[in-house]
Amino acid sequence: MGVAYHANYLVWFELGRTELMRELGCAYGELEERASIFFPVIELGVRYLASARYDEDLEVRTRLAAVGAARVRFEYRLVRPVSSQVLATGFTEHAAVGRDGRPLRLPSELRDRLRSWGGGAGTP
Repeated sequence: MGVAYHANYLVWFELGRTELMRELGCAYGELEERASIFFPVIELGVRYLASARYDEDLEVRTRLAAVGAARVRFEYRLVRPVSSQVLATGFTEHAAVGRDGRPLRLPSELRDRLRSWGGGAGTP
């Protein structure tokens, strides 16, 4: 059909989130290995506005929207760079859990670091 499969948008959001966390100095791999903190997705939403074309250059604009005691929320805009057209918007919300899968509070230093990058306060 020449258009990107709808589930690929979620993969692109994940790539944006992973790169943002790395830029913030909170790479997922390090959090998992050193602090035993994992961030499974507990809610997500996507609004499809226009189709991405197969093999097209795209840009994922990701922002950390909220940081709570044990949750984080990211928001996304998938953009066609040549025209600045927004193809999709979305969000993912994540719970902080330990290796055992049980919820845990984010360490205050991590929570403060994330909030300093625009995550704001309060439960998402």
